[in-house]
Parts: sequence; structure tokens; C-alpha cells
Amino acid sequence: MRTRTYLVLVFSLLVASTGLAQDEDFYDATVLRTLHLEFSQPDWWSQLEANYDAKENILATLTVDDEVYEDVGVRFRGNTSYRKTENSQKKSFNIEIDYVLEDQRLMGYKTLNLVNCMSDPTFMREVLYSNTARRQIPSAKANFVRLEINGENWGVYANVQQLNAEFIEDWFASNEGTRWRAQGTMGGGAPGPGPGGGGPPRQSVQTVDDSVDAVPLAEGGGVTSGVAALTWQGEGSATYEAAYELKNTNQDDPWASLINTCDVLNNTPLAQLPDELDSVLDVDRALWVCAFEVIFQDDDGYVNKRGSDYGLYYEPETGRLHLMQYDGNECMSNEQWSLFYREDDPVVPLMYRLMAIDAYRQRYLAHARTILDSFLTEEMLFAEIDAYRALIEEQVKLDDKKLYSNQAFDNGIEDLKEFVQERRDYLLSNRALLRSTPEILAVEQEAFQSEQGETLAVTATVGDAVSVSEVRLFIAAGPFAFFDSIAMADDGRSGDGEAGDGVWGASLSGYPAGTQLRYYVQAIADDGNGTATFSPAGAEHEVYTHLLTYGDTTSSSVVFNELMARNESTLADPQGEYDDWIELKNTSDQVVDLTGMYLSDNPDNPLKWSFPDGAQIEPGGYLLVWADEDGGDEPGLHANFRLAGDGETIWLFDTIENGHTLLDSVTFEDLDEDQSMGRSPDGEGPMQVLSIPSPTRSND
Repeated sequence: MRTRTYLVLVFSLLVASTGLAQDEDFYDATVLRTLHLEFSQPDWWSQLEANYDAKENILATLTVDDEVYEDVGVRFRGNTSYRKTENSQKKSFNIEIDYVLEDQRLMGYKTLNLVNCMSDPTFMREVLYSNTARRQIPSAKANFVRLEINGENWGVYANVQQLNAEFIEDWFASNEGTRWRAQGTMGGGAPGPGPGGGGPPRQSVQTVDDSVDAVPLAEGGGVTSGVAALTWQGEGSATYEAAYELKNTNQDDPWASLINTCDVLNNTPLAQLPDELDSVLDVDRALWVCAFEVIFQDDDGYVNKRGSDYGLYYEPETGRLHLMQYDGNECMSNEQWSLFYREDDPVVPLMYRLMAIDAYRQRYLAHARTILDSFLTEEMLFAEIDAYRALIEEQVKLDDKKLYSNQAFDNGIEDLKEFVQERRDYLLSNRALLRSTPEILAVEQEAFQSEQGETLAVTATVGDAVSVSEVRLFIAAGPFAFFDSIAMADDGRSGDGEAGDGVWGASLSGYPAGTQLRYYVQAIADDGNGTATFSPAGAEHEVYTHLLTYGDTTSSSVVFNELMARNESTLADPQGEYDDWIELKNTSDQVVDLTGMYLSDNPDNPLKWSFPDGAQIEPGGYLLVWADEDGGDEPGLHANFRLAGDGETIWLFDTIENGHTLLDSVTFEDLDEDQSMGRSPDGEGPMQVLSIPSPTRSND
């Protein structure tokens, strides 16, 4: 049997975002909500000022969309946005929804950051940059709100998502790792026992090709010493603890992974670095973060500040550190940074060391081209700027507490558009960016079933306008596996059609059923520079996927036994609602613990819903899961997805300890109301429409 598929891109967030899944998201950038804060204390402003240094809250009542949230905690936030606004009342605020009531949430969120947009009369920079960057890298959701305090108008604020557990769960498979905020220490020169350098920091000035000239960079403006730029600070943790704020951890020794990554990044010889670094750092994501910061000229981030105001997350499932964009309110400045800004600064190792390795340099360039083609464009950003202006302009101009004039707002809008135009023109004068790149016209896959298992044939059609020296297929076997690569061939013997026809092929086999293959294609130009292009262009977190499936049987003792996708009157859940249901059966004579196993209706999101601690099935027993999108509702087991009445496929995946392998999957088509599909004979036969539904009973 063979199956041919024309691929759809998959952005590989490993879990569905709670915020993204909501019908109405608090961070919807098309909505301007009003937040009403009420303080009962007559001296509430003085209390906020007195509590600033200690970061202590005072109580208030918050009302949003007629919903009242009692006993929220409020404090001033920010450093320069607080101190440099002096006597202005337009301060930034942090609001803890769960300050007193632990389970209280505002549309799923427990912490709000209201930013006064100091140095940005448009109020837009952070919202625009964060929402653009998060299309590709971990970055906060952001929109606008209007604030009232005790009935008085406090004007428009940028509303920026907190980098907390909710954010981590948006982007990663779990919140079981360690999260830091890099804050660094001020001053120039080389930090500690790092890679040396000394003297004043240097900045890169772009020349006509992709080389750089180094000139002194003036100190000040928050540029740090580089201690928190993933530089090597020795084996002890004290220096790291002073430079990286530990926000949350589930590790016994949270500093070990960070110190090890810094060691590998800074002390491994360059020739061996590509073989060592990927196992401790998500290098591709780091290159994307650096490219976004440089192209959008983020003054307040890893590259410019030499390691400050960015986030780090240690992912226990892979053992790697990930960079996260944070605090983008000082982006899109008037300077002109080189595309390779700080590649000559040894205390910025993600630029200094990685740009010295051809493969990483070409990957960085490919990502920069994608950003310029897809993100930093007049077509995209002008439309968003105009939409934001239409949303907030009236309220901005009614705000008598704002830090800038109405004229500054109008002029700032034009400055933003001018930045987009001038920055694009400047960067596109770089010869490295202007090199002709191979064009990957199509990627297709074809699956073959045999007694030995499933083989996946992948082909890539490459245009003939640019000669290529090599086409490679990058593969990762599982949601947390690292990518490896194999050469594709255009030789007429690799499932590629005729030799020399521009279609390159490779076959993947030998993987067990249940393996989720993630893959992407790289084509390298035959130009002596190694100019690269990728498909999908957002690789390697935007990838193609294929799930190697079973035939009609499974070796698992726990199987899908019956399901109903249009339950109108057959069986009510413990809450009295007639919802979709899935029945599992334990075909063994032993109790099966389901803790940490997953159900999903999306093969590209295998970790969609996890069985809670203690879930189990007795020998020969049955278990119902209500597919009703009610998540952690109790009593009963309630998944965070519904079944499609017109049919779909559902999967059961094993625990992380067992590699999240596929245990069972079933596909069903359109079912009538109160019609079920189940295995017959019970627990082992093929799935078929049953004459009588039999939840928690034998289908026979």
C-alpha cells in the first residue's frame, strides 16, 4: 500500500497553547479592552511608590468586561520606565490576578504587565515586534489595553504577556524544566575568566560585502559586561547566580545545565563545536533570535546589551537550553547595525563563535532572508501599524497622562514606517544577502507499507536557475529527537524520477511504528560560499511531519475500544452533559498505570492531553475519557479536545520514559447521532460501526 501526500507546513509547538486555544484571547491585538482598577486605600499612590524597591503588592479590585476580580496585587514595574518618568503618573504596572485567590485567572492568565511605552510615543513598538517575532521564536503575546484607576482615565498601555509557566506551556512540552531571566551586570570589557578580549567593546560596521570593520562602541545605554551572554564564568555557580535570575526550576541542580552549555559554547574548539553544541543548546533557535534582534535593531536584548533582558529555558525532554525574546520596547531604532553586528565581540559568543562556522553563518543568513522576505516588509508591517493606529489613536489622544504629545504620536507612526523602508534597503545592500539562492519548488512524500514496516520516500524539486552542489534531508525521529541529515540524490535511483531532472530523493525506513518523523530540506548553491535555503523556510521549528502508523493491530495492552463523536442521548458525563467519549480497554491481566500517557487528535501535537496522576485501568477493564474540551474538569477524565463528527484519527502515546511512542490509533469517518464505532471482537478486532453502543461494556 502506498500513500502520497502533498505536504502542509507544521509549526512544531509541541503542546497546544492554552491561550491560543481559547475562543477569546485576552491578548487579541484587534481588541482594546478597558481595565478598571479600584484601590480602597486613600494613599494608594504613596504605597505603590514606597513598595517599588521591595516589589511588594498592594490590594485592589480589577474589573474587565464586567467580570470582577477581587484582591489582585498591584505594584509598579520596570526600571528606566519607572525612574526616568520621574513625577509622571504614567508608570508601568504589574498586576497579579492570583495574589490572594490562588486559582483566580483573567481569561486564563494570572499576571499582567502594563507597559507605559517610555521612549515610544506610538505605544506600538513592543506589541509590533513581539507579535512579529512570535511567529517564529518564543516571544510574548502583546496587545493594547486602556486603564482606569478609581474612575480616572490612565490612558493606553501595551499589555505584554508574562514569561511564566503559562508562556512556557505555550511553547514547550512541559513546564518541568528551569527558567531564567538574563540580567547581566553593567560595564565593558571581558567578563571573568571568559574568552578574553579586554578593552572597550567594538561594534560591527557593514562594508559592501559580508565582512565587518570594527570601531569603538560608546559605553552606556545599558550595555553590559557580557557575564549573562552565555560566556564561560568558571565551574562555580556564584557568578552565574548573580547574572541570571532564576525564575523557576524543577531540577535538583538548575545551574549545572547552564554552566555546561556555557562551557561547551565557549571552550570547544570551533572544528568540533557543531558536533557538541546542538546537544546542549537549540542552536537554530538561537540563530533565529539573534537574526530578529539584529534586523529589528532590538536595543534591549541579547546581542546589543551583550546578554541582558532575554529569557532562557532548560528543556528537560531534550536537555537543551532555548533562548526566548523578552522586553522589546526599545527596538526599531535609528541606528544601522551590520547584519553581523557583534560577530567580533568575544563576550557575545552566539555571534562571535557561531558566525565563525560556515554552516551556522549560512543558516543565519538564510533565516535573515526569511525575516526580510516574510516579516520586515512594508506589505505586512504597514498594514499592522495602520490597524494598531485605528484601534488606539482616539484613546491615545484623550490621554492627558501620556509621556509624549499628540504630534509625537503622529510623527512616530511615520518614523516606524520609515524604519521598515530604510532598514530593508540598508540590509539588502549586503552582498551576502544578495547572493542567488537555490529555490526549493516542492517537497512531497510517499509512504509504502510492507511486512517489514513503513518506508517514507521524500522528494524535493529544486529549480534550475541556481546550480546546487548538495541537497540534504534533515530528519528527527520523535518529538524530542535531534536532527541528523542524509544526502538526497538526483540520480534516477532514489525515487527521484529521471537523473538530472531537478527532483532529488531519499528514503527513510527502519523506524518502528508509532515514530513521528520531523524533517526539512536544505539546498546548497554551487557558488563557493555554501549559500543555503530551506524548505520549510522556518526550519527547524517549522517542519514537515509524518507519523509511521500500524496496520490493523497493535502490540499495546491498552487499546482504543469504542468511541462516539455525536453523543446526543446515549450517556451523560458526571456533569450531566452529553459529550463525545472515547473508551479504552486493558486487554492484559495486569493493572495498567496511564499516568503520563497522552491522547491526541493531531499527530503533529502528540502531547495534546495527558492522563493525570493515578489514572489506571484494571485487568480486562474499561475506561471512559470525555472528549469535551473541559481539560481538568472533575470528576471524570476530560480531554482538551472534541471528536470531529465527520471523522478524524485519534492517537494514544506512551510516557516520556518510553519515548512517547504510539500505542494505538484509530480512524473513523462520519458517524450519525448516538452511533458508536468499536472493536469487534471486543478489544482486538478491527474498528466498525456497532449496532448498539456499549460504553464500559464488552462490544460483543
